[in-house]
Amino acid sequence: MMKKFILLVISASFILTVGCSSTAVKEEAKIEVKPETVVEKKVEPVMEKVITPPAADIVKVVVQEPIEPVVVNGVDWSNRTITATGIGAPNPDAPNMAVKRAGAINAAKMYAVRDMIATIKGMYVSSESVVENYMTTSDVVKTQVEGIAKAFRMVGKPKYFEDGSVEVTVEMSINGDLSDLVLGGETFDETAPVKEADYKLSDLVPDQPGVYTGLIIDCRAVQLRPALSPKIFNKAGTEVYGSANVSKEFAVQQGMLGYLKDVEKAKQNSRVVGNPLVISAIGVKGTNKADIIISDEDAAKIKELSTKLNFLQECRVIAIIN
Repeated sequence: MMKKFILLVISASFILTVGCSSTAVKEEAKIEVKPETVVEKKVEPVMEKVITPPAADIVKVVVQEPIEPVVVNGVDWSNRTITATGIGAPNPDAPNMAVKRAGAINAAKMYAVRDMIATIKGMYVSSESVVENYMTTSDVVKTQVEGIAKAFRMVGKPKYFEDGSVEVTVEMSINGDLSDLVLGGETFDETAPVKEADYKLSDLVPDQPGVYTGLIIDCRAVQLRPALSPKIFNKAGTEVYGSANVSKEFAVQQGMLGYLKDVEKAKQNSRVVGNPLVISAIGVKGTNKADIIISDEDAAKIKELSTKLNFLQECRVIAIIN
């Protein structure tokens, strides 16, 4: 009887548990599942921020057309360089090819420098003198010129030939040390020396009428010859431009006169770019025909401008020659 009672109790508990679980499921099933509330977000368009650099940071790249250089007696007066080529033969008694080649290169350089010195000797310093005049009268100048020529730079790579000989090309600038040496006897205007000849055009305003950034003289009709220290005269023979009008720093670094072949390209040259005054020569002067003669009217205008502007002192002068 006891066993039956216990079994009955257990059965009743099981029925009660199952009944409760079923009821819970039913109640859970009655729960209404509400759809999730979707909040629509307004998406703002992303705008790319464009940053405009200040005017000073904008770099304008100007591609200039290559100029046709003025080359006279081996001197490139447009780029103010001297180029020379030498050929050296190998030493047949050298122990191997490497030693032969090195010896041939050194010999080629020696011959190139010899030709370069010969070119320097023939350069016009002024309308009455050449560099050789200074070298023959002073052993110091001769030694210094030879030393400057030996400080050349190689142009390109050596050319090797089947017979073992080697050709080299060397180049040197006529600005700097050479000009400083040769122009040592000239009198310059040092009232307002300039540290660097970089042609910043100072405070000139090129677009302003009557304000000039340089001088271009068309000399194609008078057969001008380039020189290191040329002068400009008026028709009456009065000097308008020469070493006494320029700063030595500019004369040494850039040359007293630039030489080009085209007026329009000359206007874009850094020496005079902006608003250069363009005039024509009416003649040349001196044994070497290196000095320029201009009209009295042009000379008067240049003299007037030189009192207000500094383009003469900074050697912002270009001659157009054939």
